[in-house]
Amino acid sequence: MSMSTKQQKVVIAHGFDKDEILRLMRAVKNEFTKEVDIAFAMTTENSLKRNLGEVVLDISGDHQYLKENPPNIKKES
Repeated sequence: MSMSTKQQKVVIAHGFDKDEILRLMRAVKNEFTKEVDIAFAMTTENSLKRNLGEVVLDISGDHQYLKENPPNIKKES
């Protein structure tokens, strides 16, 4: 694992529905300042079969990519 991956904070959730995940994310984010960068992920069939270090590395990479290339999501008004 690279040094930056060791420093990336990651929360991996398993067995939660969409509403519960959103509540969990909000609760975690409320406990930290905005400066604390946390990547969130849910388990998948594939991730459950893999080494945890590899999963964290992938999540960290995906998180960094999305920070640099945010999706264009339209918010409901």
